Amino acid sequence: MSSGIRMPAVSKAQHMGFDSNEPEQSRGLQAVLTAEGISTETLWLQYVSLGGSLADVEVDAYVQGALSIPSLQRDILAVAANELSEGHGSAHAPYADELLGSASPENPVSP
Repeated sequence: MSSGIRMPAVSKAQHMGFDSNEPEQSRGLQAVLTAEGISTETLWLQYVSLGGSLADVEVDAYVQGALSIPSLQRDILAVAANELSEGHGSAHAPYADELLGSASPENPVSP
């Protein structure tokens, strides 16, 4: 039975609430994984070797855009993805500080 209260629709971007750049950082990570054919399992193993503290299911949920994680953990995931893709192509997972501030040639920010 419904209480009559309607909850507003919430997008994935609204669920990711640590900062406004988190969805963009997640999409950038997803792009590298797809372009380089890196599995989330391989990413997670590299991430843990760098000191990451999330479980494999949490990393998978973040990559799918279903979980919000702290900036430090996002950056460790970006380092892991960038290390795994090094030398294979031009794909680059963005770091949180690359997405902060205003757009410039050195610090591009997508709308």
